[in-house]
Amino acid sequence: MFNHIFESNHKRKIVVELDERYFDKKSLMYAVVQHFTNEGKQCEMIDVNTLLLEGKKYYVYETNVAATYCPPVQRAVLTEI
Repeated sequence: MFNHIFESNHKRKIVVELDERYFDKKSLMYAVVQHFTNEGKQCEMIDVNTLLLEGKKYYVYETNVAATYCPPVQRAVLTEI
């Protein structure tokens, strides 16, 4: 997994590209929390749509990116609330 960080209009957006596929939101959220915990960041799940990362709340949704010669890539997008 790896992540990209974007900032615009003082709101932060983090995109986490996942190595595995998750078919339910709860499993996806646990994977994202584990990813940030492994990076040494303080992260916890508030509910199935909200994370607390380093003291800031983020709304989480998933996207899938289709590729021509490989399976689709699943991403978790965190938008600062």
